[in-house]
Amino acid sequence: MIMHKWRLTWNLQKLFSGLYLHAIFLFGCLRVVYSDCTPEQLAAIMNCSRHDRHTRNYDYMEGGDVRIRQLFSRTQWFLTIGDNGNINGTQDPTNCHSILEIRTVSEGGILAIKGVKSQYYICMSKAGQLQGKRIYNENCNFKEVFLENYFNAYSSAKWTKNGKEMFIALSQRGRPLRGKKTRREHVASHFIPMKCRDEERQVD
Repeated sequence: MIMHKWRLTWNLQKLFSGLYLHAIFLFGCLRVVYSDCTPEQLAAIMNCSRHDRHTRNYDYMEGGDVRIRQLFSRTQWFLTIGDNGNINGTQDPTNCHSILEIRTVSEGGILAIKGVKSQYYICMSKAGQLQGKRIYNENCNFKEVFLENYFNAYSSAKWTKNGKEMFIALSQRGRPLRGKKTRREHVASHFIPMKCRDEERQVD
């Protein structure tokens, strides 16, 4: 009887979690807000669809590609880069700071991620701390990893901790985690890249 009740509770939690995720996406498509977003940024947010796993184009891994995305964490937060360079999570799908420019910088899926509004790059220090930087450098390079669960992970291309990769990750409270506390299998390191319709811009 106890086992049956536990299974029922677990299934209900799983169901509500899935419904919450779909509600976030639907809410993001329908909500109209007044904020400091430019019309172009607001249009980009409202045009973001669920994710691009099934329509993924691997050509960008060869270089010369820029994508505009929102990165939605498996912990149910959108990754943001604020005007002061702070990296956090938000549950507001219309937050302007959640619009990210993901640019290929070299072969092998090496990317640089920059906030469209703040113009800060996400970087990781040797100690695994996430920080925003105005000027791009090698600390801003991340390797995109395609996971079997249809999420992506982003590990530092420069730094490791005792030979282990360090990932961009958001906690259950939407706070950035130090890279040394992250692992590929941790849900905090898993993101859905939400594709925007008019995001593709070839690098000159």
